[in-house]
Order: sequence, then structure tokens, then C-alpha cells
Amino acid sequence: MNETPNRHLILVIDDDEGLRRMLQLVLEQGGYRVVTAATATAGLRMVETMAPRLAILDWCLPDMTGLEALRQLKVTHPRLPVILLTGYANLAGAVDAIKEGATDYLAKPMNNQNLLNRVREAVRCNAGTLCTPQDGSLLRVRLGSSPAITRTIEDIERVAPTDFAVNLFGETGAGKEVVAQVIHENSHRARQPFVAVDCGAIPDSLIENELFGHERGAFTGADRQQIGKLEAANGGTLFLDEITNLSLSAQARLLRVLQERVIYRVGGTKPVPIDVRLISASNRQLADAVSCGGFRADLLYRICDYRIVIPPLRERREDIPWLAERFLTDANRELGKGIERLSDEALQALLDHSWPGNVRELRSVIRRAVLIARFVIDVHHLDLPTAGRLSASQDPSISLDDSDSGRSLREIVRTHVADVERQVLHEAMQRARGNKAAAARLLQIDYKTIHSKLKAYGL
Repeated sequence: MNETPNRHLILVIDDDEGLRRMLQLVLEQGGYRVVTAATATAGLRMVETMAPRLAILDWCLPDMTGLEALRQLKVTHPRLPVILLTGYANLAGAVDAIKEGATDYLAKPMNNQNLLNRVREAVRCNAGTLCTPQDGSLLRVRLGSSPAITRTIEDIERVAPTDFAVNLFGETGAGKEVVAQVIHENSHRARQPFVAVDCGAIPDSLIENELFGHERGAFTGADRQQIGKLEAANGGTLFLDEITNLSLSAQARLLRVLQERVIYRVGGTKPVPIDVRLISASNRQLADAVSCGGFRADLLYRICDYRIVIPPLRERREDIPWLAERFLTDANRELGKGIERLSDEALQALLDHSWPGNVRELRSVIRRAVLIARFVIDVHHLDLPTAGRLSASQDPSISLDDSDSGRSLREIVRTHVADVERQVLHEAMQRARGNKAAAARLLQIDYKTIHSKLKAYGL
């Protein structure tokens, strides 16, 4: 039998014999030659003598850490891609390893198919293939690398080059608009406009004017012509967030636009041709909205050529350290700060949190922590409800905890009130199945108030 060429040789460095055998079996079934080493020292010697195309490196080794081994590899073989294997407890180190030059990291236990996909990608890029923006390696830099988000990335890669109408389904704050932007950026329309519309933030009386624009004199105060979002997105992509909040009359007009590819501005009679790709998003199942009579079945079929489910953050905790690091960098730049890192305790608190507001809540928490921290983000800088504070939202008695030391009465009360309000808003949104208008009615507040509060709390 002919051996697979050296460009397909993979080195696995891990002191766990059972895991080494499992990795070897999976990779060999995937068409690769595999050599293994139980220590970093032995693995480094094999790199010199066997010239593998990829190294898979465990974080915990008996003679040195995975990070130390990575640093040595990057000095002697800077172009060798390295995939780091890590457990939840070392995810912060995995983020550091990416900064040191690791190609990727995988959290244990790993999915075999996900492992093969990541290996193929690393080997392909190392072989000299141009890694375009469509490649999963760059998408993972933007979105994460957990198995759950990897499935979403595969969907993006599949549908982005087409003109399919895409519907994104996910909880509030899960990152639907980010995914929509990524689809647009990886399509042939990338140089054309990306226009986003939050259908839940626009009153029914204004939504048609927002989408279709108006002619001068169309109504009182219309002293000039104004183009709508559909026309502004011509040639590019229109993203309709919370599309289930569109009124039935607006749905009927949108359906006609999608069928005829022309629009009529409010008060106008002249057809305006348009060419847009539609991406919609909802935190409710469209089929359920149709069953309840709040959404047109014929429009559902028009906007859902392809459906992508975006997992909530609690189902992809491996991505939390990476996302937190990204948000830390962004906040440092925005606020002119120089926060170095998150402490291990702070990172563990992030990993333990349930994240009802998903990625949006994580970004909000990190941004606030950067604002108030001096050098390192610690637990007390994170605006996260502790177990005691969560129970306080259900029990009128509120007790002090360690994070309250050194704070004034006013600051302590404000924090606890904010925790209770966040919890009530979260529970109201759950009961309303993500519908802001229904949650506002449940809490007896107006729509504008709940919209602003949900945004403020990252929910």
C-alpha cells in the first residue's frame, strides 16, 4: 500500500494514551498519516525529523505546558499550524495560545467530525491554498469555534454565495445581525449596501414609510421625497430583524415586492425596480406565528429559502473566553483604556453564568467592566448576579455579599434593584416567548420603555 504523502502527516502530542489512540484512529480514517508522542520533548524532536504538516498539541503535558511547547515550535517552525487541545478549565490559556500563534483550539470532549473539519482546514491553508473570507478559519475569528457555532458557520459557507432568502432563528442577543452581516460580507453583494431594520422598534404606523419611503406631499410634513430601506439596500442586502412584528398589511406589501421586484413609495404611483437579497430574523418560530394568525404563510415561503439556527451562548460556552477577549479589545479601543486581561476568577464567573441575554449581554458586561477596572478585570468588576442575588429577586429579603464591601448604601441598593429588574424582564420575555410588545403588556409599561430597558441590560 502506498503511503500518504508527507503533506498529510499529522503529529499528535498528548500524554493520555487512550486519547492518542482515539485521535490516531479518527485521523487515519479521515485519510491522514499519524505519528504520536507522549511528551513535548519527544514531539519537538519528531517535528525536526518527520516534517509533519500539522501538530495537535495537548495543553497539559508532563515535561512542559502546551503554551511553552507552542512557543518553541513557533521559533523553529513558524509556518507549522498547531491545534491546541484543552479542557474548560484551560480555555483562557487557549485564548492566550491563539495570540502566541496557535491556529485553532478544540475543547475536550471533542466531536470527531468537527475535529476532522478543523484539521482539513488547517492542512489546506498550510498547503498554500488561499484562505478567502468564505473560509471557516476567518469566520471562527468572528463568531467562535465551538461545535455548536461551527454548524452555523457551515450553514453560512453553504448559503452565502447564493441569492437565497435566509431566515435566522435564535434567542434575543444571540448574534443574528452579526450572522446576517457575515453572510452579506461573504456574498457577491459584499460591495453593495447592507441595511438593517429592527421591525420591533418601529411603530406599525411608520413601518411602511420606513421600508418603502414616501413622495413629497404624501402626508402632512412630507416636504421632500425620502427613499425607504428597500431602496437604500438596492443591489445589496436588507436585514429585517424581528420580522414577526410586521403588521399583516406591511407583510402583504413586502410579499408583493418580493414577487414583483418593484416598490411604490408611499403617495407615489411610479414603480421603482429593486434588486435586494432578503435576510430576516426572529426569536419566534415562524411556523408558530403562522398558526397563531400573526404571520402570512405565503410570506414565510418567500423569506425562508434557507434557515439557520443560531445557538444561545449557554450552548457554546467554549466560545466565551474568545468572545470576552474580543470584546475586551474592542472596549479598550473605544474607551481609551489598557485593561490587560480577565482574572481566572472572572473568567470562571463568565463560564458559570447562564447568559439569558446571550452574546449581547456578554459584550455589555465586558464593556462595563473595562470602564470601571484599572488593570485587570476581576469578579467584582463584572455586573453579574450571584446566586444570592438571583434568589433575592424571588425573596424580598436581600443580604450583603463580598462584592458589596466598600460600596455606599446607594450603590448597593442600585445594584440589587438592577438585578431584580433584569430578572423580571428576563422572565417576562420568556413568558411572552420573546415578543417585546406582549412582554410590555404583561409588565404594564409601554413598548419604548421595555425596548430601551432590554437594550440597557443586554437582553
